[in-house]
Amino acid sequence: MNRFKKFLEDTGSNYDYIPTLEVWEEDVFGPIEEVLKQVDGKWAVVSKTTGKPLVYYKGEGKPSDDWFAKQERRINYFKHLNK
Repeated sequence: MNRFKKFLEDTGSNYDYIPTLEVWEEDVFGPIEEVLKQVDGKWAVVSKTTGKPLVYYKGEGKPSDDWFAKQERRINYFKHLNK
């Protein structure tokens, strides 16, 4: 939450306009570096830079956008944990 408050202060926000979580995440963590692909018949979140699957979807069919967004947030959290 401290990063979000710092982001608001740095952008000069007076809380009249509060950016969405996606806008904040992209500004703090950078552009999205993961994509949703099928790997060996299973859906997976795959790194654009390395091409490696980061997490597999265990349900039936294609995962929802909410599932993908949650996995991206989880991946970015750990990626930037020590910054």
